[in-house]
Amino acid sequence: MSASQPLSFSYEFFPPRSKKMERRLWRSIGQLERLNARFFSMTYGALGSAQQISIESAISMHQESPVAVAAHLTCANATAKEIDLVAQGFYDAGIRRIVALRGDAVESNASGSAMYGYPSAAELVGSLLKIGDFDISVAAYPEVHPQATSAKSDLLHLKRKLDAGAERAITQYFFDADKFLRFRDNAQRIGIDKPIIPGILPIHDLEMVKNFSQRCGASVPPSYDALFASFKNKPEAQYQLSLDLSVELCQRLSQEGVEHFHLYTLNKTDMCLDIGLALGASISTPPFSSVA
Repeated sequence: MSASQPLSFSYEFFPPRSKKMERRLWRSIGQLERLNARFFSMTYGALGSAQQISIESAISMHQESPVAVAAHLTCANATAKEIDLVAQGFYDAGIRRIVALRGDAVESNASGSAMYGYPSAAELVGSLLKIGDFDISVAAYPEVHPQATSAKSDLLHLKRKLDAGAERAITQYFFDADKFLRFRDNAQRIGIDKPIIPGILPIHDLEMVKNFSQRCGASVPPSYDALFASFKNKPEAQYQLSLDLSVELCQRLSQEGVEHFHLYTLNKTDMCLDIGLALGASISTPPFSSVA
């Protein structure tokens, strides 16, 4: 790590589904505001009320927090007009950052096919830039998107999204630094010159991470089973193991020139806070923010 170029962090949250979860979300936001985060992002619900809670949560974060907010927006389960209206609403509320994603369609239209207002995130990026001067991030997959036909086609699609006007890519989480570094090298070879931000997932529950990874195309090192089993029924030791694994991963990447990490918080902040502190982040008091 360079003393003249401290590492920076951004953090992803998901919208609360109950009053208890809402209280935890705001506690989490308050904790991580103190690390001078680059930005917070809020994921996007799949349908109906979940989408509305996502929209309201992103706007509330923008209004209440001094940290910039990136609202997720997907192409799925809505028409192009409906998607554009949501984007315009974010813009009118003052949100200038978007994480543009294709998303997963969970219902079909009258013809029985999945509903996508835009065929891919590349077209969504283009539409967003017609609405306003958004700063747009897109997704990248060091271990290849599960629906991609090949690693090469997946990289070419990433290039399309960035060429359409996105400023950076944020990756799916991974646990092997070499996989990210090879992916970054391959991206550079095909002409991608915009930042690729590694996504980091602290492990709170190994079995949950393994189950989710099977669906999203990420792999968990086989050695993790024995590592975590050695601390079975020792939550404090498992916490320290998870913390050490995340910090070691980030340190290895920082040695290869990575300066920005995007942490998937799962709305839990203790480990994200400890990771930042272990990597040299300093605690500060954010400016007070209030809404008139």
